[in-house]
Amino acid sequence: MRIADLIPLTEVEGPGTRAALWVQGCSIRCPGCCNPAYLDPAGGRDRAPMALADELAALPVEGLTLLGGEPLDQAADLLVLLQRLRERSRLGIILFTGHPWPTVQERFPEILPWCDLVKAGPFEAGRHPDSRRWIGSANQTVHALTGRYRSLAESWPAARREIEIHLRADDIVVNGTPLPGTPWPGASPVPRPSPTVIPPPRRIP
Repeated sequence: MRIADLIPLTEVEGPGTRAALWVQGCSIRCPGCCNPAYLDPAGGRDRAPMALADELAALPVEGLTLLGGEPLDQAADLLVLLQRLRERSRLGIILFTGHPWPTVQERFPEILPWCDLVKAGPFEAGRHPDSRRWIGSANQTVHALTGRYRSLAESWPAARREIEIHLRADDIVVNGTPLPGTPWPGASPVPRPSPTVIPPPRRIP
């Protein structure tokens, strides 16, 4: 399974404290995509879906949000991941897909029993921003498949600008919904700045 990124603890990719997994590769290619680095299916890195599921199941979070890229481009591996997660955890699963809801129902019915909520529809730059939190454009639809997030779907929270900063060994990751005009609208690494060396004060004779 090709993945682009994993943030093990986030509060800006769905309700509560969650893990967020960005799947690498996208065949939809919405104009104005906020994660262009995640479109190439040859990018990212390989992870075995069952081992990845075990890693996610051990996290101290309420749920998992699946984003991309386009998660359904890797439907077979995604199914293995989700089935293993259901065996090993009680995580609430939210899937963000660029496919319209009728397409999801027709082409990917095997995925739906393993999800609690699906946000469906391509990103449309002309209908952005939307008035709903975590939703890219007004055409996108929300579908509660279990009771877990039904109240959320019925009374979706209003949009707000929010970011998180995650420090890693080799980079800084900024994630969320930042101010307009900033260069990192999705989860994107920012090179860690070189340490600033401050010279000692000069002694004056």
